[in-house]
Amino acid sequence: MNSLFDINTALGRRIEGALSALVVLAVSTLIAETLVDEGSLATWIIRLEIVFGAIFGLEYLLRIVTSDKRRRYIFSFYGVVDLLAALSSLVLLPGLGAAKILRVFRAFRIFKLVRYSDALGRFSRAFDDIKDELAIYLCATGILTFIASYGIYVFEHEENEHYNNLFECVYWSIASLTAGAEGIAPVTVAGKLLTIVLVMIGLGVVAVPSGLLASALSRQDHE
Repeated sequence: MNSLFDINTALGRRIEGALSALVVLAVSTLIAETLVDEGSLATWIIRLEIVFGAIFGLEYLLRIVTSDKRRRYIFSFYGVVDLLAALSSLVLLPGLGAAKILRVFRAFRIFKLVRYSDALGRFSRAFDDIKDELAIYLCATGILTFIASYGIYVFEHEENEHYNNLFECVYWSIASLTAGAEGIAPVTVAGKLLTIVLVMIGLGVVAVPSGLLASALSRQDHE
């Protein structure tokens, strides 16, 4: 049983090859679904989705059964991807059709194609090397986002309808730190000054994780 998904065996390679082809077909079906609303083709797409869900569900259970470290697999990145690939087909059940998050989960199936990618393995090892630094960075960014969000709320909520609550202000803060909050520009002088400062800080916020990752990947190359 352990050889079912072992790419060092002929059986394992054939199974993984078949699963990869199935993922490509599932992604293609997902794309076709956006082009077809009704008719016989839409019916076949639903039937295929049921089949995909059943196969991916069976695969997930078999990976658990055949794994030497079941808990590690279940909570691993690919364990979560395999679970989402199976659960996403539940959107076809009555009463769950409106659960849009399940529909989005179907797109995660594409990650199954890179399970044995060397490049992805390098990224994974690089992230492991800088996870502490990234945790500090995320905490600092979260604190900065909260301060900026509350600041723009204080300055703008009486003058600008786009800043009625803290949630909308958080959206503005994150957008300003990254791509720019187009369409929800502040109107007060204090709000504009805060935006200028936040955008300038945002240049560093984007650069820091990029620099950390580039450095970690460089170390992986040397190793």
